[in-house]
Amino acid sequence: MDQSPDVNLEEVFWRSPQHVQMMGGFLHSNNILFYFAESPFFDATSNNASLAIQANYNEAFRHFLETREVFEGRLKTMQGLEFMVTYDPLQDAAQSDTEFAHPPSNIWVIRKQQRQKRPGMEDDVVVLSTYYIVGDSVYMAPSVSSIVGNRILSAVTSLTKLLTVASPLPIFTPSYGHMYMPPGPKALDGSQTSSQSQSQSQLQSKEFTPVPDSQGSTKPPLTSATNVKDTSYQDTRNLMEAMNLLSKYGDEFMDETPLSGEPGSFILTKANEPAGSTRQPPKTNMHAPALPRKTGIPSITEASTPVRGAE
Repeated sequence: MDQSPDVNLEEVFWRSPQHVQMMGGFLHSNNILFYFAESPFFDATSNNASLAIQANYNEAFRHFLETREVFEGRLKTMQGLEFMVTYDPLQDAAQSDTEFAHPPSNIWVIRKQQRQKRPGMEDDVVVLSTYYIVGDSVYMAPSVSSIVGNRILSAVTSLTKLLTVASPLPIFTPSYGHMYMPPGPKALDGSQTSSQSQSQSQLQSKEFTPVPDSQGSTKPPLTSATNVKDTSYQDTRNLMEAMNLLSKYGDEFMDETPLSGEPGSFILTKANEPAGSTRQPPKTNMHAPALPRKTGIPSITEASTPVRGAE
């Protein structure tokens, strides 16, 4: 049975249970080549087809069809295209004529080959293709080029998918360079975790503290990175910020009626007065005040007092 040359025989398998029933219900060594001759892999111009036709019309060639050994022996005397059984599972499993060393595998291997006769030398046989029969299904073995090409195509397809997925992933950072996945946060121990939480709380409290500024042009407080590991560095930053705020807002108050004066004599100032203008408290004399002298009454002294004896 011929097949269209456009069909890839490596992708075709063939089976015919009807032919198996016509050949006795099972395949064996003497009918395996004739079962294969019904498949699309068989070439009608081969020596197998020529010998089978001659045996059907010529009684002198009828005995070549009785056994496979005789049929293949006749093919070896001919030159041209032929199909030969290279693996017989029954012969491989046979320990003797009546016993099997192990159950047969029921897998047959048939080769398509070109035989060239050479006088005085062994025949030159070139293998063209290989077929195998599993049960009653016939397959064509793929060529080495097809296997290698399929593996290369599979590898290239996988690499193409990988590059498509990985192309948007690479990123660049000055600290890590080129990488595909961003680095995860490093695990911190207990002391580092507590110091980090403390610094975060300090930054949050300082950030939400209102700062008086009528014009709103003050600079935001300096912030530090949340993942600073050295607590002394953070303390230094906090101290510098505190000194900066003190020097800038040290003479301002948040009270509606700010106090002025000194301890012991505070005075409430007006709310609309500028913060810089403070009223000086009255000066007090810490010493006891002198008694006022009475006017209009002359003072009596001993010199002005008359003496009674002089009269």
